[in-house]
Amino acid sequence: MENSDKKKFTIIAAFALFIIAGIVYIAFSNKEEQIDYEIPPPEKVVEQYFTAWNNKNYPDMYAAISDGFKKIEPTAKDLRAFKSYAESQGINNVKIVSIKEVSNDGQTATVDYSVEFLLSDGKKSKFDGTYTLKHRKGDVIPGWKLIHP
Repeated sequence: MENSDKKKFTIIAAFALFIIAGIVYIAFSNKEEQIDYEIPPPEKVVEQYFTAWNNKNYPDMYAAISDGFKKIEPTAKDLRAFKSYAESQGINNVKIVSIKEVSNDGQTATVDYSVEFLLSDGKKSKFDGTYTLKHRKGDVIPGWKLIHP
């Protein structure tokens, strides 16, 4: 092997060794542990839904709804349609009176709620109901989702 070939080989070998060392370092270095996302319980999802509604945070409201419902309900087919529908309800504020999980088998949960709406005409309207939530792993955002808000 000639001297110039030895130099080229040495440079290429050193470069390859540098790359391999970098890959090994990245693969085996102590990284900060990534904090796993904690899926909120059904009761919290209902609270987040009404809080988002009160704050006119339509993306968060929309995220609480199951992808399946979005596929079958025209007013929830996309965020624009959902926002338009929510705004058309004439609700200026949402006050949470109570939220209580009634049942939960790990896949399906029911949550009773009571809210008070402040309507655009200044009147208050109390509304009580029950939401059914399902634990959805395949949704774009996995977790507990409202089946029919």
